[in-house]
Amino acid sequence: MESRESPEKSLLRLADVWPDLVGEIVALLRESRPGDPIADTISGLPFHGIRRGYVLTAPEGTPSPWVIALERAAEAVFLLGIDSSQSAVTWVHVLDGRDPPAPVLHRS
Repeated sequence: MESRESPEKSLLRLADVWPDLVGEIVALLRESRPGDPIADTISGLPFHGIRRGYVLTAPEGTPSPWVIALERAAEAVFLLGIDSSQSAVTWVHVLDGRDPPAPVLHRS
């Protein structure tokens, strides 16, 4: 997948670019990790572009020592990179083969 990123001055959130993905991640987090506060942060994550198949929600290179695997029917569909404070998602790896849409550069 080629590299695509939002403009630096853009205020796009992941939910603006790929709302269905956000909904799926939140639902799977709430199902597999009830009470985990990370589920409440997903809709507000910024969109920092796509690098090497990873959807970035933090600047590229942000340390992500923790990974959460989200499964559907015993098959991993998403991996979430978690920062060192274990409170923020820094990237999302979509494992089911779908590609995110190109970001909308101008809001109406």
